[in-house]
Amino acid sequence: MTSVHRAWWFLGLLALLLGGCAKPDLGEPSTLVLQERQGRFSVQVQQGAQPVDGLQGSFVWRRLSTGWQLDLNSPLGGTLARLTSTAAGATLQRPDAPTRRASSGQELLASVIGVSIPPEVLLDWIDARVYDQGQVTNLLRDAQGRPTSFSSGPWRVVLDRYNSSGPGRITVQSTQAGRDVRLRLVID
Repeated sequence: MTSVHRAWWFLGLLALLLGGCAKPDLGEPSTLVLQERQGRFSVQVQQGAQPVDGLQGSFVWRRLSTGWQLDLNSPLGGTLARLTSTAAGATLQRPDAPTRRASSGQELLASVIGVSIPPEVLLDWIDARVYDQGQVTNLLRDAQGRPTSFSSGPWRVVLDRYNSSGPGRITVQSTQAGRDVRLRLVID
């Protein structure tokens, strides 16, 4: 193979590899974006002595005039899913898969990350809001009055690295169906 053929072969291979990392366009939000938070996430699940199962990537969470929208991306930037919730219900869009619908986002989010957690509660925690509906215990606050740790139902939540937008890191731990679950959000 000549050097010209090798160069064309290499360019073709490079184009295929980069095309595999392309992010399918799921479109822009169709309503007014009131707030946007983004960062990285990781989910680790372990049951007994089995190896840790995990998922990680980046996220963009938008509070919309009609609800909220969560985009989850792989570490290489490829789209994993877009979850949108409005008063009419929730939808899950995934590349090369039919759109799924449900009455709330919890079931749909669980199908992506493998852990059942209400997305609305996560959004409150990202905004450093803790609503005590009879389930919040062990609430600790820092000197500025911001929540730093608490338990909410089955979840133990730690919020730290505060900046002007809220917590910069959220760590959530729980045990679900005999599995130890750890969710970490690092917010930019």
